[in-house]
Amino acid sequence: MNIKKLNSGLIANIVFFAIFVALFFIFGLNKRMDDPPQSVHTWRQTNSTSLALNYYQYELPFLEPEMHNQFCNGGTSGKAVGEFPIIYYLVAQLWKILGKYEWVFRLVQVAIIFLGLFSLFLMLKKILKNQFLAGFISLLSFTSPMVVFYGPNFMPDVPALSFVFMAWYFVARFQDNRKPVNLWIGALAFCLSMLLKITSGISFIALGGWLLFELLFQKKEERVFNFNWKHFLPFVLIIFPVIAWYKYADYYNTINHGHFSHHGIWPIWNVTKEQFIRILDLVDKIFFKEYFLPYTQYATFIIWVYLLITIKKLKPVCRYFIIVLPLGLLVQLTLWFAVLDYHDYYLINLLVVLVAVWVVFLLQVTKLQARSKYIVCCILGIFFIWNALTCRERAKVRYVGWMNELYDKNYKALTQIEPSFEKWGVKKDDKVISMPDYTINGTLYYMNRKGYTGFGSDLSKTETFYKRIGQGAKYLVISDSTILDRECLKPFLKNKVGEFKNVSVYNLQGLTGD
Repeated sequence: MNIKKLNSGLIANIVFFAIFVALFFIFGLNKRMDDPPQSVHTWRQTNSTSLALNYYQYELPFLEPEMHNQFCNGGTSGKAVGEFPIIYYLVAQLWKILGKYEWVFRLVQVAIIFLGLFSLFLMLKKILKNQFLAGFISLLSFTSPMVVFYGPNFMPDVPALSFVFMAWYFVARFQDNRKPVNLWIGALAFCLSMLLKITSGISFIALGGWLLFELLFQKKEERVFNFNWKHFLPFVLIIFPVIAWYKYADYYNTINHGHFSHHGIWPIWNVTKEQFIRILDLVDKIFFKEYFLPYTQYATFIIWVYLLITIKKLKPVCRYFIIVLPLGLLVQLTLWFAVLDYHDYYLINLLVVLVAVWVVFLLQVTKLQARSKYIVCCILGIFFIWNALTCRERAKVRYVGWMNELYDKNYKALTQIEPSFEKWGVKKDDKVISMPDYTINGTLYYMNRKGYTGFGSDLSKTETFYKRIGQGAKYLVISDSTILDRECLKPFLKNKVGEFKNVSVYNLQGLTGD
């Protein structure tokens, strides 16, 4: 019987892996593995790749990361940091072994995503005692267009969510075998998630609240996790490295005058009326479609309302989480509302709320008679396919039209310009001024040159150019010819070095402004 059960579990795990891989190809992720960062939020993507590339090229100490943009220390360095750079450092070490390829970075991201979803699957198999339902919820998370786009594309939000799923798996595993090592691993996963994205701590806080409630107000035989005071130790200890990192990041950015990532809140009460209306418009027209199939979000809300209506039938732990996690969602949206002005990826870590609602609902499904349960599973299977097909279409949209126009039209040539640079004598360590570019590292990363963009440099003034030339800028790189008639550029267009596709390069050496 045990062997039969073991084989059944192994087969389910293999099927889960096969479906994940199939979705990977269905969504076309295999075709994008070695592409440079592009499409929406190139700004944020190239911050990540820039940090990794600088680790790789200059063998920087782990706690002293740098970017391509030299906006720090008055315009002389790129010493700045945002989230804990563990993934960037890991990628840099792998590049030293495998070579500098974007697919290595993406593969690390995808591996973390898979481990997170697989951990969720293993946990839900025990909770739901139904492999199909466990797989449905776990893999449904991988049909979110935001997860599928941002996950492999260098950003920390989906890995942070994945570490949350890993953490929950190990906490649940402790519930089964009572081995403290599971708590330490789970706490470490929670720690990594919050180091990557502090807003991923929503379920960590919710779990802590429930564990305290159990310990203080429930009899031992009524508890789910049944913690003793000593079991809290790993989770208390991880708070210190999280606080220490964000303190250090602020210190590092302060001493280098390189703040680029805000670690505080962006509350709704600081939003103007115009911003509020614009954010709601973005949510309605773009974010709502990109988060999940809209009908999935409608269904989740209806299910949540149903659970609230029938809350007396639920176990205390289920009552707690379907109330506390949605409240946490509202609090997070309130405290970080302003950031939703074009930053849709901040919604990714709120996906834990959707997962929790579906888990509690499907616990009720497992109580149905076999025939009714079979019908529900068939409906959910069709519903899953619908989500997957919709996600495939949304994934395609990210790379066509306005979402990727800037890269296709202006920036793509910069990823191919290195042979021309070599021919023109533009060396690897030559600093450049890149225009037009209002991202921090976008075009600088593409051409792999340190220098300056519109971020941190007011390139509408000629004095800024002369200042940057004095700080080592040797070439001006123009990737859009429509800006060449700007008055502020005229003194710097006298010595054209060469032209490659839509990119023109000008020599700035010797220009002093005197």
